[in-house]
Amino acid sequence: MNRIGIFFFVLLFPLIGTGCTKHGHNPVHAMPETLETASESDASEPASSESPYQDITRIKPGQIVHLKTGQNLSESQVIDMLATSRIIYAGEVHDSLEDHRVQLKILKGLVERHPGKVVVGMEMFRRSSQEVLDEWIKNDGDDKAFLKRWYEDWSHNDAYYQELLTFIKTQKIPVIALRPTAEMSFKMRDKGIAGLSDNDRKKLPEIDDKDPFHREAVNAIFKGHGPGASEQFESFYQMMLFWEETMSESIANYLSSPEGRDKKMMVMAGGFHVGYGFGLPRRTFRRLPVPYQIVIPHSQDFPDEMKMLNVKAPNLPLPLADFVWGVPYQALKEKRVRLGIMMEQFQAGVRIRDVFPDSPAGKAGIIKGDIIATFDGVTINERFDLIYQLQKKKPGDKVKIKIIRNGKSIETEALMTASGHP
Repeated sequence: MNRIGIFFFVLLFPLIGTGCTKHGHNPVHAMPETLETASESDASEPASSESPYQDITRIKPGQIVHLKTGQNLSESQVIDMLATSRIIYAGEVHDSLEDHRVQLKILKGLVERHPGKVVVGMEMFRRSSQEVLDEWIKNDGDDKAFLKRWYEDWSHNDAYYQELLTFIKTQKIPVIALRPTAEMSFKMRDKGIAGLSDNDRKKLPEIDDKDPFHREAVNAIFKGHGPGASEQFESFYQMMLFWEETMSESIANYLSSPEGRDKKMMVMAGGFHVGYGFGLPRRTFRRLPVPYQIVIPHSQDFPDEMKMLNVKAPNLPLPLADFVWGVPYQALKEKRVRLGIMMEQFQAGVRIRDVFPDSPAGKAGIIKGDIIATFDGVTINERFDLIYQLQKKKPGDKVKIKIIRNGKSIETEALMTASGHP
C-alpha cells in the first residue's frame, strides 16, 4: 500500500506502544479559496486503490477531495455535507498541528450550522474521566485537574490540542470520554481476553472479531514490531478489538441516551480507528445504524523520522474515507523543558527513581533516591505537581529545587534545557 495507507498506522494506542509517530495541537489557517478541480489534475496519474479517480497520495495542502467522485470541494461545501450526518469521524496524526486545525475548522462549522446540538467524542479520555470532563466544561476556573487527567489518560502533548480544547471549553461543548478504563486495559495487556476473570469477561462490550480486512490491517502493524512478534498477535488483536468496541459502545450509548438523542457527535481519534471504516464507524453502526461520514487529513510531507514502525500495509478493497483533506505537516516549534529524571510517588511526595546523564537534574546534583520537596517554591505532593510546574518553564530558566536526602534538606538550582521532542 502507498503512503496514505501507512498513515493509518500512526497511533493505535499508547498503552501497548504501537504508534508510528509521536504527538498533536491546533490553530486555524486559511485554505486557498480556489481549489484545483479533478479535471485539471494529470489524467495520466494512476488512481490509488483507495480512490477510483485520484492518486490520493498526491493530494496537495488545501485540496479537499471527495473520494467517491474524485471531485475537489471547498471547506464550506465539505462542512455542509458533513453537517447532514449524525456522526462525523475526524481522523488525526496525534502530533500534527495541521490535523487538529482541520478538526477545529470542522467543529466550528458544525457548531455554526447546528448550535447547541454538537458534542465531541474523544479517544484521548477514558470513561472513568467523564465526571472530570463534565466539571471542566462547566467550570471557568483552574484547568489543573483537567490537565492532570489529560496526562493520566493520554501520552501526547496537550499543546498540540490547545486551540481545539480552548474552543470546546469556551463554547461549552460536551466532551464524551470514549476509551476503556485503565484497570481493564491493564488486565488485558499481556494475555488478552484469556487474562480476564469470568467476572471481568462479563464487563466486556460485544466484540466482533470476524472482519477479515480489519484483522489483516492490524496484523500488518503487529508484524512491524519485528521478528517474533507474531506469536503474541492474538492477544494484541483482542486488545485492539476491546479498545475499539468500547469506544464504539461509548458513542452509541451516548447518542441513544435521552441526553444525546437530538445531538450530532464529532469523533476525534487516530487515523487507523476511523480510516477504511472498519474500526469505530463499522462497530458503532452495528450498534446504532445512523448516517456517518469520515474525514482524513493527509500530508504529503510527513517526515520519515516520525515513522516508528516498518509497516508493510495490505491493499484493502475498502474506501479510505468520504473526504481526504490535504494538509502540510507541522510539529510544535516551541519545545518544552526537561528535568531529566524518572520519578515515582513516595508517601506524600515524589522520589527520584533515576537521573539521566548530563540532564539538568544531574548537573544540579540530584541523585537517585532524592525526594523533591519544592520546585521554585511550590510544594510537590505528587508527580503531576512537578509536571505542571515544568510546563510553565522555558529553556534557559533557572529554578530552585529543595530535595530531601537521608532525612536532610538540601537546596540546589537547575538550568532548564529543551526536551528532545516538541
